[in-house]
Formats: sequence, C-alpha cells, structure tokens
Amino acid sequence: MKTIYFSRRRNHSVSQPRQAVSRPQFRRPVRLSMLPIRFLIYGLATICITLLYALRLAFHSTIICQIVEDDEDGFLRDDTLRQLTFQSVAFGLAIGLIPLHFMNSWGTRNVTTIFGFLGVGAAMMYPLAHRHDFYASFVVRVAQGAPLAILLWLIAKIASEWTPRGEMALALAILTSVYQMAPFVAQITAAEMCEHFGWEYTYYSLAVLCAACHVAFYCVYTDNAQENRYAGDVEKRLIGEHKKREVVVVAATPFRAILTDATVLATWLANIAFFSTLLIFLQYGPLYIHQLLGFSVRTTGYSGGFSHVLCLVAKISFGRLMDRCEIEMTKRLKLAWALIEVPSIGLLLAVMMVDNSLMKLSAIVLFIAIHGVAIVIIVKTQTFRSAQYSHVLANGNTLCVVVCLFVQPIIVKCLVQSNTIAEWSHVFGLHAGLVAVSIIVFLVFVDSRPARWTTDLVVDDEKI
Repeated sequence: MKTIYFSRRRNHSVSQPRQAVSRPQFRRPVRLSMLPIRFLIYGLATICITLLYALRLAFHSTIICQIVEDDEDGFLRDDTLRQLTFQSVAFGLAIGLIPLHFMNSWGTRNVTTIFGFLGVGAAMMYPLAHRHDFYASFVVRVAQGAPLAILLWLIAKIASEWTPRGEMALALAILTSVYQMAPFVAQITAAEMCEHFGWEYTYYSLAVLCAACHVAFYCVYTDNAQENRYAGDVEKRLIGEHKKREVVVVAATPFRAILTDATVLATWLANIAFFSTLLIFLQYGPLYIHQLLGFSVRTTGYSGGFSHVLCLVAKISFGRLMDRCEIEMTKRLKLAWALIEVPSIGLLLAVMMVDNSLMKLSAIVLFIAIHGVAIVIIVKTQTFRSAQYSHVLANGNTLCVVVCLFVQPIIVKCLVQSNTIAEWSHVFGLHAGLVAVSIIVFLVFVDSRPARWTTDLVVDDEKI
C-alpha cells in the first residue's frame, strides 16, 4: 500500500508542469526601439511629411540664389511669372485632393508611400525644369504641390488609428511639428547648399532622404495597430481602448451636417488665419529679411530655422500641459487659443511698428515660435468634434491652405507695389486683423463635444 501511495504522489507531482503549459502564451513583439512602437510611428510619419513639405518650401529660400544666378531676362525676375510660380503649388494641392478623396480606402500606408514618391520625383526634376523655361518649371511645381494634400490627412489618420486617448495632444504636437521642422530643414539646407555646392543640391539631398524615410514608413506602419508585429499586447490594448473595433455598416459621410456645423466652420476660419499668417513668413519671409532688413542669406536661413526649433519645443510642452489640465475640454481649448493668438497679434504689431531691423527680426522669430502652436488646438478641436470623420475635416483644412496659397500672392501684389517696409506693414496689419477675428469666432462658437452627426462613435471629452 505504501508503494502504491508513493506512486500516486509521484504521478500527481508530475502532472503539475502540464497545468503550467496550458497557460496562455503571449507572442513577444519584435523590438525596433526602447520606446513603444507608436512613438516610432509618430516619428517616421513626421519625418516623411516634414521632408515632403521641405521640398516644397525650399524654393522660398533657393529663390534668392536662383534670381542672382539667372540672366536679366530670367522668368523669376518678372513679377507676374514669379507670382504664378508661387501659386503653382496651390494648383497642385487642389489637384491632389481629388485622388486623395477616392484613394482613402487604399489604406494609410499605401497612399502615403505613393504620394511621397510622387513628391520625390518632382523634386528631382525641378532643377532641370527651372533651367528649361517657365512652363516646365510651373508643371513640376504643380507636381510638387499635389503630394502635400496628405499632410493634414496623414496627421488625422495616425491620430485616429494609432493614438491612445490620453496622449492625443502630445501626439498632435509631434505630428504637427512638420510646420516647424520643414521650414527649419528647408532653410538650413538651402543656406548651406547655396553657400557651398549650388541651390540644385538642396532638392537632390532632401529628395534622397525623403525616399529613404518613406521606405522605412512602409516597412513599419500598418493601418490597424492590432495587426502590427512590432507592437506588444499591452500597447495594442492601450491604443485600442475606446476605439471602434469593427464596422458592420458604413454610413454615408454627412457632408451637409459637417458644412453647417458652427464649430467646424469656426475651426476652418481659424485654420485660414493660422496658415495665411504663417505662410506670409514662410513664403516671403526670407526675401523680406534678406532684401529689406539687410541680413545675409546664411543669417536669414538660420534665424528662420531657430524660430521653428523654438516653436517645436513650445508645441510639445504646451501639448503636454493641455493633456494634464483638468479644466473642461471646451473651456480648455478656448483658453489655449486665446493664450496663443493674443500674443501673436502683439508680435505682428511689433513687426509693423518697430524701426530697428534686429528687433523686427526678433519679433518675427518669436511670432513664428508662438503662433505655430495654434495648429495643435485646431486639430484637437476637430478630432473631438468630428470623431470618425476627422479625415473629412483634415481635407477641409487642406482646402483652406489652397485658398491661402491662391489669394495671398494677389494680396501681396496689390499691397506691395515697391517692396518697401511700409507696404509690408500693411500686409502684416491685415493678417493681425484676421487673427483677431478668428479669436472672437473661436471663443464664441467652438464646442468640443462630439456632434450629433457622429452617430457611430462616442468620444469621451475628458483627457483625450
């Protein structure tokens, strides 16, 4: 009996490991970095659209060298042809919105890669097109503008597909840093290439980097975070929390409701005020600082780059502060808009009224650093309000940029006849008034609660 009892205990003890084997086994993700994979996604997406945008902005810095290098009858010396060259990107941007609308179902990764390589090809062709004639240059510039349609679209897509609800402002601060990093990269690269190698190498070097980054994005990104082999189970649960996992019936986009929503219209007006004012310094700032304030090409490039680095730091810090703030979301967004845009008006007035060139340049640098934070507030407001239709509002934002790119050169041509500081003060004053109107409209009409037409998804308006 003792022998039998002993054997039963041995059998019982042997069965213990079998129970342990039956426990669920979790697949260990492939680690690409020490940080969670979503931060690598944020970084790659930001670098992709930064370089894509930098290829377009480089022209506003290389034009200084191109005008000097061209013959007296070069088309960039003609005011009308130069204005059309500035507007060419707007034509491309408007054209790019059309296929983007129909390609939305292709997936974020595929669309981003296609548009990215279109921009790379156009940038590589631009130096040759410029040396040929105006018409070739115009067509290539249009081709450069078309891929820019994905900038705000991609930001909205990644915010909805990869961002946890408690990290929204930080993610948007990183993704929207394209509007600070692209000018920085474009101006610094153009300044160095013009100084040492020739303006053409600005486009060649940026195009190679842009292509490499888009390849990396294609290899790492997946449209569904739950299917990404580099993301761990904990991160997938964090990203998937409060997100709709399955769509059985796809409702038609409520365009009429969106276009008549007071909050949506207020954010689009704010978007026009933001981009129109920022584009004044992105498109005409280098010429204004170099020709009228008398600074060198290198100082012009580095001052612009420094302002965008300051803005990037301010944007990430401000985004973190917004995530941690306990004020009700609508009040939080309105307060943030006033805190950013009221000082921006003051700095625009300083650029108008101050006579000292160094103080004017300092006011421009500070304006770009502070005003650039406003895009985080705009996109966050739209994300709350529109929920699953955020990409529609993002396309509306892009259309606002198209309007700014079309109208702005006309305004500049009408107000700046002799290219004097006094005439440019009228341009700055007009934009200060536009920003003031956007402040009033934003404070009166914005509501962060999900609209009634977002019937398929409910978004918690706290701590997103």
